[in-house]
Amino acid sequence: MKNIFTLAACVLALQVSAQQGAHTPRTATSHEVEASRLLGLQEVSRAEASSLRGGGSTVVFFEDFANGFAGNNGVGPITVEDTSPETTIWQYVQAEGDGIYQDGTASGVQPPAGEFSTNIGGLNSESAANGWMIFDCDYYNTPVASGVEDVGGFLNLPTLDLSGLESVVITWDQYFRYCCFSFMPLFVEVSVDGGENWTSFEAGGSFIPSANVASANPLITGLDISCIAAGESEVDVRFAYKQTGPNASNYTHYYWGIDDISITANPVANELELVQLTNGDVYLLFEYRVTPMAQAIPEADGGVLAGVLYRNRGFLNQENCLITVDVLDETGEVLSTTVTEPFTAPSFANNDNCPANPQDTLYIATGWEPEAEGLYTLRATMSSDSVADAGSLTMDMEYTECEFGHDNPAELDVELGPRFDDENDFFEPTGYGNRYTFHNEGTTVYGLAVAFGPSTSTGVDFEIRWMDQDPELSLADAPYEFAEFTSDANWAGTAANPVYYPLAFEDEIEVSVEGLASPGFYAGAVITEFDYEDLELTVLGNGNSDTDNSTIIYQQAGSGEFVWFTAQTATPAVRLITCPVVSVDVIGAYNGVHLQGNYPNPTAGETRFAFTSDWGGDFMIELRDLQGRLVDVLDLGSRPAGEHTVVYDASALSDGMYTYSLLTGDARVTKKMRVQH
Repeated sequence: MKNIFTLAACVLALQVSAQQGAHTPRTATSHEVEASRLLGLQEVSRAEASSLRGGGSTVVFFEDFANGFAGNNGVGPITVEDTSPETTIWQYVQAEGDGIYQDGTASGVQPPAGEFSTNIGGLNSESAANGWMIFDCDYYNTPVASGVEDVGGFLNLPTLDLSGLESVVITWDQYFRYCCFSFMPLFVEVSVDGGENWTSFEAGGSFIPSANVASANPLITGLDISCIAAGESEVDVRFAYKQTGPNASNYTHYYWGIDDISITANPVANELELVQLTNGDVYLLFEYRVTPMAQAIPEADGGVLAGVLYRNRGFLNQENCLITVDVLDETGEVLSTTVTEPFTAPSFANNDNCPANPQDTLYIATGWEPEAEGLYTLRATMSSDSVADAGSLTMDMEYTECEFGHDNPAELDVELGPRFDDENDFFEPTGYGNRYTFHNEGTTVYGLAVAFGPSTSTGVDFEIRWMDQDPELSLADAPYEFAEFTSDANWAGTAANPVYYPLAFEDEIEVSVEGLASPGFYAGAVITEFDYEDLELTVLGNGNSDTDNSTIIYQQAGSGEFVWFTAQTATPAVRLITCPVVSVDVIGAYNGVHLQGNYPNPTAGETRFAFTSDWGGDFMIELRDLQGRLVDVLDLGSRPAGEHTVVYDASALSDGMYTYSLLTGDARVTKKMRVQH
């Protein structure tokens, strides 16, 4: 048995490359997950919430908003503040669904009622029939044509005496959606000195942060605030919508609904819970479900790294905790066992940090590396002096000859696709992919394997891209290689029967990790930069699964431009291929057509396009800028089989990068050209 382990708190930093706009992909949905990766938060079931509110625990406060702002809690009224001149962002939603402001006037709408939120329906809380509260920033900023403002506000509970409690848990029903950064603007804040100082707890529950994506409805959330509130006689609690993130601005749209707020003591003394098991360091790097043998971590470097997230759910410290990690083969035989040294898992009230982490993470180097391709299982168990068995978690990991991926093919439960622009009546540009790091030297990438969704149409022009991202740069600034394709509905699969379609780059790409002080990020993605009235490109994926921030998506920013974003809530089924592959025929080079690089390149005037064809036909060359806009078309007419050269005058083009595509029959081959005067 080995005793190699590393202790790290699970405090995950979100990475955002640019401002996002008030739009969402058509098929991006929200699913419940087993655990949160956020500070101080956990999602609880309806049964668990009911238990905390009355099943053996001490309920010191409960508010269901049956009396609106006057309060229905036996302690005092509910007050609100917000950044509008007349406090008109917070609304009390009556049983009939009508909105009422704090001063008693009617809003005249049934929230949420903004341009982007209209008709989504109310909060499905347990007591929604007698009223609930909403921060309806979307309605406040409607119409957008008149301008928008950054918004913020507080929903304040009456001051509470919690001096008799050793632990304090707040539970509530909520649903939300926000714009325009991935960082969540939602917090629960606690003060014990009359509001002079506030301790902030992120309030998103198990929701994986992502702008424009709706949470579950309801998302029942529990939060242990013992580290600040336990034993205090004057406790102020408020729900805070705050401008946050790297720029601390640009939160303007959507909504936050709140109901059934309960404050109790934790009735459980001793309870441990295993929250999540990962194959890799999701704090600093990424985890992988599918790994090529060439990228298996050698035993000398620690072998497979298991990340075990655990939580102390009781109000007492757990002493002499042990975590055991096993690696099993397909027959269930245990190939490796690693046991940690004993450690202490403190309760929330006794944690050195406040807000306290809802879970900590042990990264355990197993020392195991695969000897052969195949499917293996990672398993973790946990115990302490007071808890003999905290249960177990397992995850499958596959080692292959030449596929590298984050997705789990057994749980492809979402179809990721373009947003439909109702105003302009077309599907917007879209793109999906994943980021990678490489542990071992010597890997070559030949293309991507993509599991297209069942809604994929025939006739969408798209690219596969390989991006090389310096850690200091955004994806928007990363250089990339690409190959062009036209989609075929026959490539589409389903969640039950996914088809990973191979798409080859025109040239193989050598990946190097040598000499990097910190790992760079590589990314593979599919992208279409065109609008289509009735055609769409979709990809299957795993919902609410991107706990390592490896996903990238291409969508509209607040500026109106389309750019790449990280920190998303789903994992696309887009994999790297690390061995030679013959792609689908549409790239042309495998269809009897070959386009050479233009010469000279860069060019300031005349340049030559040379190509060969195994058969005769009608040929055309299209020139586009990097935004995909058509710049020029050369109709070459009918040409026989053989070699051909076309002279083109580029002197009228502005400086910059362009693409030129040779089209004939079903074949399209694309190269890049730079104009530099």
